[in-house]
Amino acid sequence: MMENHAILVKDYVPRSFGKEYWNVKGPPQYPMFAAVALGLKPVMDDWVDVHDYERLADACAAYGLVMAPDIVFAPVEGSKEGIIGGRNITTTYFRGEKFTGQNTEGQVHILIARDKQAASDARKWAWYSLVINGRSTNKPFVDHLRYGKCLGYPPCCVNFFRTYNNWHLFSNPFETLKNTAFENGNAIGSHYCNNFLMDKGYSYIHHLPCSYRCKASTALAQELEKKFDTLEPAFTQTANRLLRKPLLVFGEQHFAIFDGELQKTAGGASISYRACQYFRNPSRPEENIAFFDEIQAGDALVMNDSHILIKDGTTTIRKAERKKEWFLIDFD
Repeated sequence: MMENHAILVKDYVPRSFGKEYWNVKGPPQYPMFAAVALGLKPVMDDWVDVHDYERLADACAAYGLVMAPDIVFAPVEGSKEGIIGGRNITTTYFRGEKFTGQNTEGQVHILIARDKQAASDARKWAWYSLVINGRSTNKPFVDHLRYGKCLGYPPCCVNFFRTYNNWHLFSNPFETLKNTAFENGNAIGSHYCNNFLMDKGYSYIHHLPCSYRCKASTALAQELEKKFDTLEPAFTQTANRLLRKPLLVFGEQHFAIFDGELQKTAGGASISYRACQYFRNPSRPEENIAFFDEIQAGDALVMNDSHILIKDGTTTIRKAERKKEWFLIDFD
């Protein structure tokens, strides 16, 4: 049995560049802040607690950036159950309030850019689905396209996102996998297109790619990596190591990362590992898996078309039914 309780993904603390932003917001969008500050990304969106708004504005100003406030997302009572069209509501479910600068609770949705016009243009298309008088209103396709363009996302990925980002019908990561051209002898994906750790601050992209070898996403990521490496080399070293580790993917923001090696077989794939870490989707706790303790206790995992076998040496310690959208993936 292996001691697999190590934390593989630890927060990166900047030595210098962007530390003012990190001190307010922490790691999740630190690379995207760097991309905007370096002129590689036109606009980013973020949320900030109403009490930290001025601190973040000062952090942005230190890098010549401006913030445009959108609305305040405040806590809401009740559930989505009685809402007409409620099944289509995104994971963002709050009460919307106008930002006044005097708000006492909630998170301000903000746009950060190098100039006011770019931030203002992005804000026009940054709105979330609205619920008015008990009925949900979905965002039109054209607004998704405009917003994605403002944020600098590749058009291929914006179109793919608009088609498959419906959690009730699709698993976006699984659709991305199916859209990835496999190359014999290589890993399944490129680490430049690995966005699974973006909420931990380790990703060169902050969008859902159309493929794990998307050429447009790779080009953006490589450009950021090159400039980032001259400013925070410890970040790129850590990110490149973590982004190459194999994953067992259950869904968006829901996966396990392994310190190990993936082997492909005719009937599926397997991972031999020394340690692992589990990430749950905070918006969908009902999807948490019940067998991660066994994965931690084991040292190998085998996936075929119907099951996942968890092994400790030569002993199978758990056989779990596999959902079709679950998959193993490695990156080079």
